[in-house]
Amino acid sequence: MRQSLRYAFAIACLFPTPLMCARTEAVSWGKPGITIEQYRRDAVECGRAGYYLDLSKTETAEVFKGATGQLQANEANLTNMAMLASGGPPEERVAAAMQVGGMVSRSVHIVEGTRPQEQMKAVGALMQGTVDDCLRQRGYIRFRLKDAQRRQLSRLHLGSAQRHAFLYSLATDPAILRDQAM
Repeated sequence: MRQSLRYAFAIACLFPTPLMCARTEAVSWGKPGITIEQYRRDAVECGRAGYYLDLSKTETAEVFKGATGQLQANEANLTNMAMLASGGPPEERVAAAMQVGGMVSRSVHIVEGTRPQEQMKAVGALMQGTVDDCLRQRGYIRFRLKDAQRRQLSRLHLGSAQRHAFLYSLATDPAILRDQAM
């Protein structure tokens, strides 16, 4: 499941979606003179390059590994403390409950300290950069969609043949690639 989500993200980065349009400029890639089969093959192959990017040695991976170790160490005795908090003399229950509360508070601090949303944006940028580099190496040109093109695209279902055909028609139009190139 995780791999399929990662693959979908990498492929989705190739073509604008309504969600992307809401946050950023809608852009796509094109290359004059190619067939739709080559266009789709390049999209899949470059998407896979982003998908299979080794992220294990990135700063983000190190941050998450460090946080995982801290969380494991912090929560190692959580079960024992929770059991003490639920039984035994009242003073031991209060002390154990306070320790559990402290552990939970430290865990929240550890998670917040990783800035997971920022870390995932960084991962997305690395993956997108890989896809972009792959397309550039194959001779593709990045272009900005105009408002009318974005509106038409937003009416087409993600993954539909109509959407692919529409994007392909834009991506192979020399005038669009010249006038809307980024």
